[in-house]
Amino acid sequence: MLKRFGFFEESSPRVALQDLRELQMMGPLDEEDLVLQYLSEGTMLFEAGGSAYDRFTDGSLPIGPPDVYSDGEWCWSGDVIYYIRNYHIAVESQFFDWMMKHNWKCPRIVSAEALVQSNWQT
Repeated sequence: MLKRFGFFEESSPRVALQDLRELQMMGPLDEEDLVLQYLSEGTMLFEAGGSAYDRFTDGSLPIGPPDVYSDGEWCWSGDVIYYIRNYHIAVESQFFDWMMKHNWKCPRIVSAEALVQSNWQT
């Protein structure tokens, strides 16, 4: 089963904001650009309809679709990149260690369809 990070749109706005505040750091990590590059290189598994909204504001600022991406081990929502870039949220330590282990290069997924079928019930 894929490990998950992000998916703030699945929670109520209040819970999402609380989760984001718990992940927020005072400033960027030294590796923030490497994390952003890794996440940007993920393979899209699902194209989401609609838009995610910035939970740090009043929730009226659209930040883009919460598409789902993966590296074959982890999956994350597209809004994660926005929150890291703008609010310096931290990724889970296991995910961070996984990225570092792969020298900050996101593994390519050969068959996103097969990965989806093995990890999600339709």
